[in-house]
Amino acid sequence: MTPNNPLISIIIATYNCSHLLKYAIKSVLNSTYNNWELIIIGDCCTDDTESCVANFEDKRIRFVNLKENSGQQAKPNNVGVSLAKGKYVAFLNQDDMYFADHLSLCVTHMENNDDAEVICVPGVQILPGASEDLNFDKFKAVIVGVHPNGRYSPFEVSVASSWFLRKASLYKVGEWKTENSLYVTPSQEWLFRAWKKGLKFHFPEYAGVLIIYSAERKNSYLQKSSYEHEYFINQLNDPIIKIKLLEQSAISTSNQRHVVLYHKPLRHLLRAGAYPFYKLLEKLSIHPNSLNMFLRWGGKGKFISNARKKTGLAEIQ
Repeated sequence: MTPNNPLISIIIATYNCSHLLKYAIKSVLNSTYNNWELIIIGDCCTDDTESCVANFEDKRIRFVNLKENSGQQAKPNNVGVSLAKGKYVAFLNQDDMYFADHLSLCVTHMENNDDAEVICVPGVQILPGASEDLNFDKFKAVIVGVHPNGRYSPFEVSVASSWFLRKASLYKVGEWKTENSLYVTPSQEWLFRAWKKGLKFHFPEYAGVLIIYSAERKNSYLQKSSYEHEYFINQLNDPIIKIKLLEQSAISTSNQRHVVLYHKPLRHLLRAGAYPFYKLLEKLSIHPNSLNMFLRWGGKGKFISNARKKTGLAEIQ
């Protein structure tokens, strides 16, 4: 194992968020699998990100800071892919964390399934809550990224942190498109494009990533600390905490399902009515969730603009 011959290239796109980035890096270092390189692409960072990365003193980790700020995740991820040396590529959002066995399980699955080109695993998403809730294990969590019957669905969000791909597959699909050119997020547009191009998806049934979505937390970029990340990082290797997370997720997911099924029947009628239109968009190679995103947020890139505003970042010019 050398930094010049990694099996996995892990890519993190980041911008002025060292207080969260350090936890993502720690989760990679805590992995049970070690033959990787970690490529961190700064979107013209102006904070202490470079020193944060350097403090880990690991030759497998390298930091590249772009000269111009794109204000988006797509460009840093595309640069990261161009630098990747590994046979496999994984992405990790700067606010997410891998469970310790995630990379090992993904490698095993790929090596045992020659037809697999894209792996998407479920993730455990922590819902926003108060710090005191963590002290009493009252955190709320849901399972996300579970595609129905092991078949890709454009309506099920698999965040980039949950992907594991053969590098050759990335080139079959092409680069990430920029946020301001899309109604949906670039990650979900890329997955949809991969599916339309006929790439073989596999959906292993294990939770591989802990998701703490910054866009759901007001001023998360300005606070410069995260009690949630601090609480979970030292427990990710503990099977007990994973059991608790999955238990909470099962309860929350069941509750949500009940509410949608029996207390919001209008949603079913709207979905049924829109189904033919969704299928038409799909045939036209337009992500079918574009309609929902347009109705909720407005024009292209508006979803990202809203997320930036909520987290304390300036609007993209």
